[in-house]
Amino acid sequence: MATITLADGRVLAYTDGAPDGLPVVLFHGAPGSRGFRPRAAESATSGVRLITFDRPGYGESDPVAAPTVLGFARDALALADALGLDRFAVVGWSGGGPAAVATAFSAPDRVRGLAIAGSPGPLDEVPGGWEALGGLRRPTAEMARREPHRSARAVARHMAPFLADPVSFLGRGKGPDGDVLRDPEFGPMLRAQVTAALAPGADGIAADLVAMWLPWEFELAAVRVPTTVFHADLDRHNGEDAEIYAAQIPDARLVRWSETGHLGLLTHWPEVLAALT
Repeated sequence: MATITLADGRVLAYTDGAPDGLPVVLFHGAPGSRGFRPRAAESATSGVRLITFDRPGYGESDPVAAPTVLGFARDALALADALGLDRFAVVGWSGGGPAAVATAFSAPDRVRGLAIAGSPGPLDEVPGGWEALGGLRRPTAEMARREPHRSARAVARHMAPFLADPVSFLGRGKGPDGDVLRDPEFGPMLRAQVTAALAPGADGIAADLVAMWLPWEFELAAVRVPTTVFHADLDRHNGEDAEIYAAQIPDARLVRWSETGHLGLLTHWPEVLAALT
């Protein structure tokens, strides 16, 4: 683990990979941390330099007062500058998707490819996006547009039971993701990264949710980076979002994974990398 100090004085923690590989910045889920690293990425023959970092409020990274997806993109680009990356690819999984998309939008001259897997899209572009939030989350999301700090506090209250037992956020190991959660390599990694994510508290996931509920300040049609959108058929969430990503981002393509769930990125990682190269 290493850190950089951002222009506003915040500390950003990251983990770097093999220096000679293709730089790929992976945006973890929500909650998540830089420890979310597919095992194939660590192979000396993968040809990939995998870079992961804790978004604000997660792990060892400082929280941010006013989270936005474009702000997360600025953090990612500051890290790329610090590492001397002229060109790199980005992957956004689950709650990390919005930040990855914002990074591609912000730096089309530097981001060579974008992959999104199982990610929520902008509420203002996904048909029925507000309704899909349901009766519990929608009022908190609406509050984010009026009083973002109050919305963040509501998220923190909801997450309080998980702070004492972060692993419980992953569920009971049943359903379409059960095999992945029981995998002898994936399982420990997933448990460790969510434990690190929530160790400082709920600031990270509160920032993620408030940022994705706010207007993104750009439209998907303005993303000018080669894009592949992945969605698992057994993932109960974000199916409409995947369709909109693929339809609105110019020349994006949608790839569906059968017989896998929300954690399909881990079992299909080589395919994701192939889409970027």
